[in-house]
Amino acid sequence: MEDIIREYNQWLKDNQHFILHLRNHDSSLYTRISPIYEVLNHIKEEYDDNNLESDDDIWKIFQVGLEYLHSQIDTCKLYLENAFKNDFHTFLEYDNVVGYLLYMEDLRYELEENQISYNKIVMDNLIEFLEEIMMDRGEISDNLNLYVDSEVHKIADMTNLDFQSIIDIFIQIAETLGIELFIENDYVVGKDI
Repeated sequence: MEDIIREYNQWLKDNQHFILHLRNHDSSLYTRISPIYEVLNHIKEEYDDNNLESDDDIWKIFQVGLEYLHSQIDTCKLYLENAFKNDFHTFLEYDNVVGYLLYMEDLRYELEENQISYNKIVMDNLIEFLEEIMMDRGEISDNLNLYVDSEVHKIADMTNLDFQSIIDIFIQIAETLGIELFIENDYVVGKDI
């Protein structure tokens, strides 16, 4: 476990500024990666501060989470560099488009991993469409999410796919570990209590 924690610490040193920048700007990309990021940080802190006993499950969670986080952040940084010439604020204007592209990667992986046939042409066309919006800095229509959703349903029969992304799995892990990912404020309307 010590080796993978050391690897994470080095990766974090190289990428934490970018991640915190996403968080501080309320980017949907941060919301996307936060379950993995928070779980890895929690495990790291428990290991460092409380001598967390490592077992196969903890090691596997950490290894899968680190690989996924590494892949997602590298892809974001490539888009930032290549499509936006490192203009972070313009990149943020398209963070939903980048999020859809990351989702499409996850979906393709799941479909292929589960050996489910899918319409590669529709998927490739959707990815190309999203990349063109980003590369050309085109207008993002208000109903882009509806369009992406309708195209995703043309890609494969989603009724037979129990698609549980790594993000969904890490949300469950966070809940099991007692990590509060999404803090909601309760408001009482009416008289002061």
